[in-house]
Amino acid sequence: MCGRIAQAFPEGALDRLFGSTDVRSRAVNRWNVAPGQGVMAVRRGHGGQRVVCSADWGFLASWEKSPEYAKIRPINAKAETVASSRLFGSAFKSTRCLIPVRCWYEWKPVASGLKQPYAMGQTDGAPIALGGIISVRKPHRDFPAELSIAIITTAAPASLSDIHHRAPLVVGEDDWSRWLEGGTTDAADVLTRSSAGQVEAWPVSRMVNRVGTDGPALVEPVEIEAFASPIEGRA
Repeated sequence: MCGRIAQAFPEGALDRLFGSTDVRSRAVNRWNVAPGQGVMAVRRGHGGQRVVCSADWGFLASWEKSPEYAKIRPINAKAETVASSRLFGSAFKSTRCLIPVRCWYEWKPVASGLKQPYAMGQTDGAPIALGGIISVRKPHRDFPAELSIAIITTAAPASLSDIHHRAPLVVGEDDWSRWLEGGTTDAADVLTRSSAGQVEAWPVSRMVNRVGTDGPALVEPVEIEAFASPIEGRA
């Protein structure tokens, strides 16, 4: 799965990558983004241009009248079923997006009930793009329009599978246009060729376990600690 990300980049990196004129004003470095919080994403706008948006991480079905009473808010969607899913299918067809991240975090079991956190990304800090889908919930009575998001996951590549058996869909630069502007056939092809095998994994501090902890120290590599602490908000 993918349950924590860092969205922190060198100045100008997202402008160059996505060709969007409004990225800089939206890019606030955040090193420990958790489900339920706002996530910066790039999607296709009217006229085909790429636009930056902020969406809640936790997919809200388009038929839900209120987020407060939604029965489920999934943070991930499986690549194997996203196109055919009643919950995700419409978004996969029409509102796919890219979620730029510096890295995502995963936890490897090291002992009974204990896990070691790892960051997965480019060691030089260059952004990578995760494939996602956006739900656009229309206004209903007293509730405003709302964007919400799920990150698509695939089977982890061999290089990462000893940490977790799932990994987010990493969309290579050559596939950005297919994913954002192509049809469902193009998008389905992208689902089968994640670039997750090209990223690296390194152990990081247990500070990332606590939701609300932030700062660049969270992505710095550390020696694997003898004991790992429980992760806040996760089993």
